[in-house]
Amino acid sequence: MILKLRPEINRINTELDSTVVEKFQNNTLRPILKIQHDLLILVFHSCLIKNKILFEKLSESEKESTLNQLFQKDLAFRNQSLGIIIGLFTLDEYHSYEENSGDYTKRITTMLKQRILSTYDLV
Repeated sequence: MILKLRPEINRINTELDSTVVEKFQNNTLRPILKIQHDLLILVFHSCLIKNKILFEKLSESEKESTLNQLFQKDLAFRNQSLGIIIGLFTLDEYHSYEENSGDYTKRITTMLKQRILSTYDLV
């Protein structure tokens, strides 16, 4: 049922020369990030307000540095963001995540940072 909620994403052929981690990223993470985009941006915006950060006024390099610091130091923000994504995993996806949680967490964090930066570039 949860899979039916996920949006279709134009993707590269994930069967050819793709690792298990790449397939998980393309088939699971990207659709979840897309469907949860607005909520993830709202959580980030709330984090900025809580930390009194004027993100829009920062240079590109300062934005990237600030974002990296938030993911490292604000564990509530980091864990909430991860929970928003992991909460939409199926049981099988969660078992896969557990087996490679380090790799998947890094990918989720990287993808989320890219999404946040690209969203704030558009504002």
